[in-house]
Amino acid sequence: MSEIETTGTSNFLVGLAYKANDAWSQVVQLLRRLPGGDIIIEYIKSSHKNDPWRTVLEILLALFAIKYFLASRYSQDERDKMVLSKKETDELIEEWIPEPVVVDVSEDEQWQLQTNPLVEGPIAKRIKLHSNNTVTDDVINFASYDFLGMSLDREVIENSVNVIKEVGVGACGPPNFYGTQSVHVRFCENIADFLGAESSIIYGQDLATPISVLPCFLKRGDIVIVDDGVNVALQKAALISRCNIEWFDHNNLDHLEEILESLQDDLAQGPLNRRFIVTEGLFADFGDSPDLQRLVEIKNKYKFRLILDESFSIGTLGPNGRGLAEVYNVPRNEIEITIGSMARALGTSGGFCVGDKDMIYHQILTSNAYVFSASLPPYVAEAASTVLRKLTENEQEGRENPYLKSLHENSKYFHQLFLNSNELKKYVTVISSDYSPSLHLRINSDLRASLGLPEYYGGPGSDIARALKLGNEADYFDPYYNLESKKLQEIINKCVKSKVLPTRTKRVLHHELLPVNPELIFHVSAVHTKQDLDHAFSVASREIIAVLKNWISSHQ
Repeated sequence: MSEIETTGTSNFLVGLAYKANDAWSQVVQLLRRLPGGDIIIEYIKSSHKNDPWRTVLEILLALFAIKYFLASRYSQDERDKMVLSKKETDELIEEWIPEPVVVDVSEDEQWQLQTNPLVEGPIAKRIKLHSNNTVTDDVINFASYDFLGMSLDREVIENSVNVIKEVGVGACGPPNFYGTQSVHVRFCENIADFLGAESSIIYGQDLATPISVLPCFLKRGDIVIVDDGVNVALQKAALISRCNIEWFDHNNLDHLEEILESLQDDLAQGPLNRRFIVTEGLFADFGDSPDLQRLVEIKNKYKFRLILDESFSIGTLGPNGRGLAEVYNVPRNEIEITIGSMARALGTSGGFCVGDKDMIYHQILTSNAYVFSASLPPYVAEAASTVLRKLTENEQEGRENPYLKSLHENSKYFHQLFLNSNELKKYVTVISSDYSPSLHLRINSDLRASLGLPEYYGGPGSDIARALKLGNEADYFDPYYNLESKKLQEIINKCVKSKVLPTRTKRVLHHELLPVNPELIFHVSAVHTKQDLDHAFSVASREIIAVLKNWISSHQ
């Protein structure tokens, strides 16, 4: 660049600076004429040390900010807008086909909708049943969780009605926000006292209880070791906790110890984290129980905590119905967290958790279902408290509670009927223990192989698991699982014709994290008589053999 050009550029910049300075002087003069202008000028000078460029920059930024906040959030060039006529709009709406919220039920699965039983009247020992477009009276009910028959007890009903008359049906709010009433507090005290715990908390739904409790105490980086036979609620609870999960073989405490031993080096070197073992007192999907005494010894040895789901064992196991802890004479404080259901032997609905008072208080502050869900209806809490009171009042020193005595006798008797049948053993296997009020039957392994059925359905590495991972809902269907479940339903339908209602597993494969086997299930209660049990066995054994024989013949 020549010297003349350089000089010219410099003169231009100097001139521009003089003009800017002159413009600034005029702005200052204008501000001085305004009321309070001198104050503004002095403030600007003191703030910016007579640096006009800094002031200009901030003014520009202020103008940009004003324009930005006052401008429309969504700006579009009018020329880019497409204006449709009413006819074109109507045609587009007519052509639009929304994606389905869920996959349609296939023809192969329609039978499941058609065979859902409808009970007319209360859920009692004998019911009026609508099923398969027919109505059957006086059916003996083996499909209810009301193991003690408390849902129709006169005192339970009267006390519930009195509470409804006094405070209404619903609690009308979460427990922490006007949802807790005196009957809720009384039940918390009653269940904690009944189980020998420091404190308790109640939930509006039993399924939501483990799903809310476990994430309160397990986070990313923590470790939980879970029995691979636990129910789906515990599976999901462990999953949404985002902790590290290890599965040990169902009720195999030797395998549990092997896993704990293999983790010792990592646990010793890694960060301090929370560590839990999770199992059930009476397994919902198997009808058996772990050795609680040894389990407590193992968790103490390896410094883990224990979460025990006693939904099916409270009210059914032990001389007075206090669950697996009473069976093994294990103090409740040896079990850090006990989860339970009020929708089983207590004959009502809802869930609860008992244990250390600090553990319970932590849930009051952080449990999702407690903080954000509506409180349990007051009359339900009163009904459960009445059941606990009846059980406590009937306790006898050194003797079995009369309510539990009838249930235990019926459970053992009914199991023995099936276990002693050599003919039935060719077709089904009893997998539940005789102390369980739920009798679980599975097609035996030899027959499964001859029918070409897999050992189990779903679980890690299965086609269902892969479809779930990819989000292919259409591939969630398993034809063999559907067929086996349909055959069990055929047995149920034939039993209903002879006035016996069993049930079956209705587990959804893509909801389960673990392998599944279809089962035929009979829920025995304390109010069933020996004649009821004999009739149910006679009908069930006849229909099981007939349906499975027919299946074998058609398969050959």
